[in-house]
Amino acid sequence: MPLLTPAPAPVPSPAPSALAPVRSAARDALDPAHLRAALRVSPADATLAAALRCGAAVALAIAVPGLLGRPDLAAFASLGALTSLYGRYDPYRRRAALLATVGVLMTGTITAFTVLAVVGAPTLATTVAVAVLAAGATAFCLLVRTGPPGATIVVFAAGAGLAGSPSLADLGPRVLAGALGALLAWLVCMAGALVRPTAPARLAVRRAADAAAVVAREASRGADAAGLRPTDAALAVPTPHGAHAARAAVGRAREVLADDASWRVPRDAVPALSRELDEIERALDALGVPREDAAAPVRASLTAQARSRVRGPWRLATARVGVAGLVAGGLAAVAGLGHAAWATMGSTAVLQGESARHAVVRAIQRGAGTVTGALLAWPLLAAPLGFWGTAAVVVVLQTVTETIVGRHYGLAMLTITPMALLMTSLAHPADPAGLALDRALDTVLGAVVGVLAVVLVHPRTRPRTSEIPGPPR
Repeated sequence: MPLLTPAPAPVPSPAPSALAPVRSAARDALDPAHLRAALRVSPADATLAAALRCGAAVALAIAVPGLLGRPDLAAFASLGALTSLYGRYDPYRRRAALLATVGVLMTGTITAFTVLAVVGAPTLATTVAVAVLAAGATAFCLLVRTGPPGATIVVFAAGAGLAGSPSLADLGPRVLAGALGALLAWLVCMAGALVRPTAPARLAVRRAADAAAVVAREASRGADAAGLRPTDAALAVPTPHGAHAARAAVGRAREVLADDASWRVPRDAVPALSRELDEIERALDALGVPREDAAAPVRASLTAQARSRVRGPWRLATARVGVAGLVAGGLAAVAGLGHAAWATMGSTAVLQGESARHAVVRAIQRGAGTVTGALLAWPLLAAPLGFWGTAAVVVVLQTVTETIVGRHYGLAMLTITPMALLMTSLAHPADPAGLALDRALDTVLGAVVGVLAVVLVHPRTRPRTSEIPGPPR
């Protein structure tokens, strides 16, 4: 009788290396395809109305201090008016709450960091404070889903609060100017509710229809390539990206309609728009696009929305922004750059996405765009424009920025940089060359640190039970 040999013990699979995510992110960051992606222009729609609203809010905010004989407060008022950048496509009821909340955040930021400047807080304290603010504002923007520009503008407000050598007497006027700008932004952005309260819902439904049309074209091309009859076009599988984008657009439109249904003014238009969405969904079903499991949306407050996302993936982005902001601001301060908060703002702007690819593309666009924009800003800062001339240029640049930023972030930096520097000069005139150089160096430093944060900062992972080798048998 042959002897039975015991079966060999299973060899446990090696635990994944702690450096594996770093190596993977580094490979992604070094992909040369990012250079091509940084040059790509994206499609964007409905940009003109949002640009005009923002331009109008900034124009009013700058004009009021100028007419009152306080041009030094125009920069703080225009910062408050940048509240108009948020919630540009939201339904009016949500937009009202979001803009009010962001306005309080902007005004509070100006207040807190002006206080730090008044008491002469050391550089270490202000650097840590700006980094903490950047992380906190990032968490807020992700939980409430503010969309662009995220925490970047809040950090810009912190830098403005720290600028100059304010006294305690300057605190009140700065705060009032920031609050005035935020109030004007709220009024301008909510004015459309009096004229066309259903505009955000109609735009959302139109975008859903456009996304479904893209899927239909993809299916038609796939059918042609496969030699199918036109009646069999649904047999061609749409691309996963297009299918997901279409279902996401429908879901977004449902959310907007749920918000409108909770408000008396646009409520009457909701049934007809809902029927249009039903037709779009049926068309997607016919094309074989799988439905995503989701409950029917119900209108919720900003607080309830934030609570529903507490378990979501916001902590990693917040940690990266905080770490990168601290490192970038600290390096800028040690290097003697004039506006260390701008370095934190640069890293924060780069970290608006989760992937290494997104961070690298955004870093290339922001770095190159800011350097070129600083060169364009130099002669503008040196030109004798006067207060009203500077104000006019700022308003034009702000309006142009909002029409192109959704299409190409790098191109938008060509107008954002001169606009930001001219706004800074309204409150604190400075040497044009030094101001432009500080902006360029701080931004490039922040962009590099932001990319490094994506490569180096990863969630702490624990091996699964099945991956932990058991005791020997």
